Amino acid sequence: MAVAAMYMHARQLTRCPTRFSCRRALSVSAPALGLKVLFFGSDEFADRVLRELDGNRTGTQPCIEHMEVVCPQSNYYMKREKKVYTYQSPVHKFALKKGLNVHHPLPGSMSSWMIPLIDGGNIPGQFDIGIVASFGRFLPSRIINGFKKGMINVHPSLLPKYRGPSPIQTAILNGDPTSGVTIQEIHPSVIDGGKVLAQVPYPIPETAPYGQLVDEMGTLGGQLTVKVLRDLENIRGKSIEQDESQVSHTRMFDREDSVIVWERMTAEDIFRVHRTFYQKEPVHTCMRIKNKVKWVQFLELSVAPEKTPPINAQFLDFPPGSVFYQKKVPYVEISCLGGGRIHATRFRVSGKAERDPFQFIAGYVKAWKDKRMITRPINTKHLTPPFAYPEGYVKPTSYTDAYKNVDRKLQYCAALATKRLLHDAGYSLASESSADDDDDDD
Repeated sequence: MAVAAMYMHARQLTRCPTRFSCRRALSVSAPALGLKVLFFGSDEFADRVLRELDGNRTGTQPCIEHMEVVCPQSNYYMKREKKVYTYQSPVHKFALKKGLNVHHPLPGSMSSWMIPLIDGGNIPGQFDIGIVASFGRFLPSRIINGFKKGMINVHPSLLPKYRGPSPIQTAILNGDPTSGVTIQEIHPSVIDGGKVLAQVPYPIPETAPYGQLVDEMGTLGGQLTVKVLRDLENIRGKSIEQDESQVSHTRMFDREDSVIVWERMTAEDIFRVHRTFYQKEPVHTCMRIKNKVKWVQFLELSVAPEKTPPINAQFLDFPPGSVFYQKKVPYVEISCLGGGRIHATRFRVSGKAERDPFQFIAGYVKAWKDKRMITRPINTKHLTPPFAYPEGYVKPTSYTDAYKNVDRKLQYCAALATKRLLHDAGYSLASESSADDDDDDD
């Protein structure tokens, strides 16, 4: 998409009051509504949304009068070890810090769960609205209809794109330049299939890790939720059904998704996997040292800059996964499919202590004749099999070929245009209230 087309697309979306928030539609100040809110959430994204809602509750012009929290149960029994472990989700920790009442539904289905009384019955009436963000449980119609104003959901994608449990991770892995946040009604039978109340775009920084996106999109989602609450009935009257022809789904990821597949991954692909999973499961691969195969985790890596010449000028003659190093160079360079290279600066081998490049080279690479990473463990009784290139693959003739398909200028201009729109609509990716809370945590 051309830069001009991307900018116009973003402007059109912002002008639509039923889809994207703007000053005209959602930024109008409204009198205090005195809402009693029950918040459902668990992870870091939900924590950021909750911080924004709590900032409104304690602010100068609140629309939220009272708020309580529902999050997963804290105690987990490990049958094999016969021990009970206590776990507090980010939402639970923040709620306790702010003195919010916390409710824990039993593990499993929510079909028998009952909406609690406000403040244990000390406040008359019932909750006005339920707000859900990354809760991870299906909510039946009985619970949805138990709130005066129903329930709304904060979802970190531009629905109907990326329904499901991992929209942020999927956007990074697919190399999307832009994502967004959606406020939708809770559908009684289709997960993330409710009517869209409001959406706002979010430009994905080119090198930002998953944690940064969670913080910024969660903050953005919380701000958008407050704007929706101030004019909920009017916005509901302009809500739209999702286009089922445009639906795409996400899935749960596991350890296998962070394995480097040298036979099909470019340097950009590997870096996206690193950005997505580095906090929980660093990207990893195998290497053979004599008659042993060891797993190697890359704790820190980056794509080699285009202007940085390769350590070995003939690296294109070597298969992807080949390792190159040079004395006093503070990284290990590894060749990738398509002529790209990654620079790794922190390692962990087979669960041992972290290593810097010099320790890694001295301890492992110098004793390694075939200096090539491999995707899967092999039978060490035989020679390492030759690299299997994809069918129809054409080897690049220059290391600069790897950068031809990456238009950095286009990505930058598109992100800049979206940031301007967010600023004009009154949004901030890092709220002052959240920053103050982070300082308190330290």
